[in-house]
Amino acid sequence: MKTVSLKHPTFLSVLLLVFPLFNAYASGGVIHFQGSIVEDGCDLMNQEQSVKFSCQKNGKPSVQTVAFNKLNNFTSGSDAPFSTKMHYLDTQHKLAVVEVTYR
Repeated sequence: MKTVSLKHPTFLSVLLLVFPLFNAYASGGVIHFQGSIVEDGCDLMNQEQSVKFSCQKNGKPSVQTVAFNKLNNFTSGSDAPFSTKMHYLDTQHKLAVVEVTYR
């Protein structure tokens, strides 16, 4: 049976090649972005039993009112560029957080 022993220079060169991979997960740094925001997000107005969404899409205003009981997994079919999802905080479904995604 033939055994292979690692020579010190070979081991060192492999270690030097692999070492940068251990540092691949940085814990800090600076990220630079280029571009601009071309449209504002939607304005939300809470009404008695609904939410009124006022949005701009391609420079045109779009207003849509959605009843509270329709907010879960709602996707706007009109020109309003948003969708909603509800995350209930209690088992009675009386307290929730509404997530609005602007597209």
